[in-house]
Amino acid sequence: MRPLAIDRTAAILFGLLLIAGGAMVLDWRFDLVGAWARLDTGAITDAVDADWFPWAAGAATVVFALLALWWLLARIPRPVEGKVRLGSDGADRIEVDVKSILPRLREELERNAPVDHVSSARTPSDAGQLVELRASVDPRADGESLVKAADGIAASVAEAFPDGQVTVRVLVDAPRRPGSRKTPRVH
Repeated sequence: MRPLAIDRTAAILFGLLLIAGGAMVLDWRFDLVGAWARLDTGAITDAVDADWFPWAAGAATVVFALLALWWLLARIPRPVEGKVRLGSDGADRIEVDVKSILPRLREELERNAPVDHVSSARTPSDAGQLVELRASVDPRADGESLVKAADGIAASVAEAFPDGQVTVRVLVDAPRRPGSRKTPRVH
C-alpha cells in the first residue's frame, strides 16, 4: 500500500474516532440519548473529580499534540535538488537543471512513439534524479514502436549523463477515451 493511501486511511479512521469520542462526551455531559443513565459511571466520575486528573489529561494532550505535529512535519514534501553536475575541472564546473530537459524529452517521445498527452515528472532516486515520462498510447500503436522509442530516449539520456545521475522511466497508459483527445492524431 502506498504511503499516501496509508496516511489518508489513518487520517479518516482517526477523524471518525475523534468524532465518536466527542459525541460520547457530549452525550455524557448533556444526557441527550440517555444511555449513560443505564450505566454505572461512578468510577469514571470519581476519576474525573480526582486532583490528579487535570494534570494527567493535560500531559496526555501535550503528548498527542506532539505526536500529531511530528506526523504532520514528517509528511511535508521536501524540495528536490534538480541540478546534476556534469563535470568539474578545478574551479570550473558544469551543472544542468534536470527540469530544463523535461520538455525536450516529452517532445522526443511524442515525435518517435504513437502516444498522446505526454507528461513528465522529476523525482529523486538513489543514484540522482529519475525522470518519469507518462503517456497515453494511441489505440492503433504497436508494441515494437513503443519499445523502440523508449529505448531511444533511455539511450540518449544515458549518453548525456554517463555517470547515471539521471535515469528515465517511460510509463504508457491505456488509450484515452475518444472524447478526451483535443486534436486528431494523424499518422
